[in-house]
Amino acid sequence: MLIVCTSSTDVDYATTGDVLGLLFNSTTTAGPGSTQEVDRIGRLVTRASAWADAHVGRPLALQVYSETLAAYGGRQLMVSRRPLVKVLRLFDSSATCDATEYCSTSYRVEDREAGLISRDGGFAWTRVDELSGGDFSLGLAAARLPRREARPWLVEYVAGYSVVGSTTTSFGVSSGAEEYTTGQTLPPDVTQAVTLRAAEMYSNPLGVSQRSVGDLSVTYRGRNTMIGVMSEAEVLLAPYRSAG
Repeated sequence: MLIVCTSSTDVDYATTGDVLGLLFNSTTTAGPGSTQEVDRIGRLVTRASAWADAHVGRPLALQVYSETLAAYGGRQLMVSRRPLVKVLRLFDSSATCDATEYCSTSYRVEDREAGLISRDGGFAWTRVDELSGGDFSLGLAAARLPRREARPWLVEYVAGYSVVGSTTTSFGVSSGAEEYTTGQTLPPDVTQAVTLRAAEMYSNPLGVSQRSVGDLSVTYRGRNTMIGVMSEAEVLLAPYRSAG
């Protein structure tokens, strides 16, 4: 189970000025012409930012999450939101009556981009189903059903990128912590992808890639997944996509 505890108020991964600079960067090109058009571009930036989240498969802006996880007997847990900025609390049970909270010195963030938390003592396999040999494997050996692990490990953590105006103190990271930042950590590729997408939606809202006057033939642009054709914005976001 994944719960968003604190949501970021910075939902735009580019600025109206970024898109205006791309669309009207020439002295021979007329500007947007009215404040209404500028406002429209601002709304398209918000839409393009939401598209970026959907395309990569997770929110990119800083947020605080509470997530229950299964363990498989190894030394690592993997959270589903990344980059993992800071683990706020770690419990061995989601039941508040008997949960043990681990102190921050007993675990560490192993890989922020992968969302990995490591603990020298490991994380016990949380299997719950065990069958006798005769039930499942013709009496040769005991067997356990796959993909039936419980999810007792409860992690509260901060994940995502700091957008313009975001400060990590708003998400439980103190100003003296190693993870504290007041600057932008959102990758430039994400900003560029959102800028390109918003500009495309402004200049070509119907997604038309080809027009013909004779016999009125209209072709709409779209990604051909059979041959892997992607837009430039999708190419820029490819490294940040979540698996699955």
